[in-house]
Amino acid sequence: MSQPSEPAVAQQGPPPERGPLRYIALAEEVIGGLLILVIFVFVLLQAVQRYLPGPTWVGAGELARFAMAVVTFALVGLLYGRSSHIVVRVIERYVRGRAARVLAVVTHVVVAFTAILLLNEAWLLFQSSGNQSTPALGLPMTWIYLLPLIGVALLLVRAVLAVVWPGSTAPDPQHDNETEVQA
Repeated sequence: MSQPSEPAVAQQGPPPERGPLRYIALAEEVIGGLLILVIFVFVLLQAVQRYLPGPTWVGAGELARFAMAVVTFALVGLLYGRSSHIVVRVIERYVRGRAARVLAVVTHVVVAFTAILLLNEAWLLFQSSGNQSTPALGLPMTWIYLLPLIGVALLLVRAVLAVVWPGSTAPDPQHDNETEVQA
């Protein structure tokens, strides 16, 4: 007599990227992980310095703040490509078939247009930084502005790919973050 087995729950993760997007996503993950590690280490260092006698290093706070700003914009393309961004799905619940595809295309076009505007502003900021540097560490501001510029450019690439090549980066919104129970 066989005993009933436990139902297997299959978690659906992000779809695997194809082609060069796979390597770009891996690089984005590594950069994001390193920036999160920088934030953790230097905020922890700030907390420890409060309880130690002697002077504190102001560069720790500066590095943590800049890492937070950079990680916000550097990972925007990865989050969009994996549909891990914050989404309000109101209209998508009521449309099916061709109307759902048109809605998805319009959404990706709006994101691409917004990315073009952000890319323009990021480029102007990158160009205008000149020989400015950070106050405590003296890092060139061009280094700080470079990663958000690249992140917004990758957002634009992923949005355009989502319009031209459906299913290349963004998963199907109907099956996003669902679990399947198999008996």
